[in-house]
Amino acid sequence: MKTLRYRTFNFIILSLLMYTLLPGSASAHEPLFGLGPHTVGQYAWALESELERGHEGWANHYELIYGITPDIAVTAALPYVFSRKGHGAGIGDLVLRGKYRFIRRDYRNGSDAFAFHGGIKLPTGSRSEHRGSGTTDYFLGLSFGRETRKHYAFADVRYNVNGTVDNLNRGNVLNVDAAYGIRPWQLEYKQPDLVVLLEVLGEISQRHALNGSEDPDSGGKILSVAPGFMFSYRNVMVKGGVKVPVLEKLNGVQESPDPEFILGVEFHMPPFK
Repeated sequence: MKTLRYRTFNFIILSLLMYTLLPGSASAHEPLFGLGPHTVGQYAWALESELERGHEGWANHYELIYGITPDIAVTAALPYVFSRKGHGAGIGDLVLRGKYRFIRRDYRNGSDAFAFHGGIKLPTGSRSEHRGSGTTDYFLGLSFGRETRKHYAFADVRYNVNGTVDNLNRGNVLNVDAAYGIRPWQLEYKQPDLVVLLEVLGEISQRHALNGSEDPDSGGKILSVAPGFMFSYRNVMVKGGVKVPVLEKLNGVQESPDPEFILGVEFHMPPFK
């Protein structure tokens, strides 16, 4: 309870400070759990803080996004993992990502976009303290997004290649996702803006391998749905969602995955002059 109160206080204080000091608008609406093709703009940047609860417990992810060109953005994300399984809190695994929007087509009251994604996860978190995987992992992805005055549509596919530690190789993972969003009220530019989303998320995991032998109680297929929202005003966006597994076909004997939760705040900054 104390941790949640601290994080809530953190969100409120940061939001008030950024709202007071900065102009501009937060206009990049993207899925919470999947990928989207939007970028922040050349020399623009954004800060993000996301409180997340996954299968392993609670963590707060801090992200810095920077626009190298109008179509290329890079992101550094570092989680702070709260104490879990009797171990202390501390930083988790650092993730570096890049995005290249290679197609953007604008038309009246809308636009379409496609983007390539790539990234690497570095083993900066302690594996013995259950804050990191201990491996260097990679991913590649492709995303599509359509945005109009009222409707949003997204789709993505990505493939994660997981590394090996102590002769344990976690199986690679294929994700295929789709999302639909709607803006209930169409207000003027820079007015408060609400978008509600529903994501459908598919995950196919290969079996783990220990000393070259497959673990029969690992890997499988999971289909989840994730309702969420994004509320933005000027340069501040608050977003949240819950990912709930609805269908699963797991290999062998495994625990069913827990629902995942995200609550985040994002600040978009103007380009450096």
